[in-house]
Amino acid sequence: MEAGLPRRPPSTGSPGGDDSVGGAQRRIAEVLRLGRPGSSGASAAGDAEPVRGPAAKIPLKPPNNRHNLNNIRPKSPAKDKNTVVLPGTDVAGDLEGITAGRGRWIEEISRYEINGRTYAVESTGTVFPDSGPGLVNLSRSEYKVLKQLIGTDGDIGAARDALRRDPSISDADWPTALEVFKHHKSYKGEA
Repeated sequence: MEAGLPRRPPSTGSPGGDDSVGGAQRRIAEVLRLGRPGSSGASAAGDAEPVRGPAAKIPLKPPNNRHNLNNIRPKSPAKDKNTVVLPGTDVAGDLEGITAGRGRWIEEISRYEINGRTYAVESTGTVFPDSGPGLVNLSRSEYKVLKQLIGTDGDIGAARDALRRDPSISDADWPTALEVFKHHKSYKGEA
């Protein structure tokens, strides 16, 4: 080696194990196989799996607005089971994770699980929340009470008057709906 020329640093033990062209090709092949660390695909740490279930075949669409608490309107349809997404719950992040293979497909119940939350996917690709942190399940009657509270801007007396003649509403439907309403953008605090 000539004096004054810098020495090439020794290999750091990266995939491929040497500084030859062949070693570089092996390292590139490994990156392609695993994906780039930090990319939306699989990471070198191996925390992502191949996407299974419906998300492997169709693009996922976000849940209908009737699930987002601050988008619920008095005319929003009440179903037998209604899952409400509380503000601050990162549903979009969960869907990105599922698409990237970080969600777990539970075939027995046809649901994805990610960040402690479960989601189902309709045949159209529309996702609907099922259960977990930041998601609240309401019955049809509880959802009706919530819609009325939203429609009356939190006026409990006006909401009770409006629902007084609805035979499907009982006193037992109010506590959960009131608790969920406390997270709504129009909630002004205890009266």
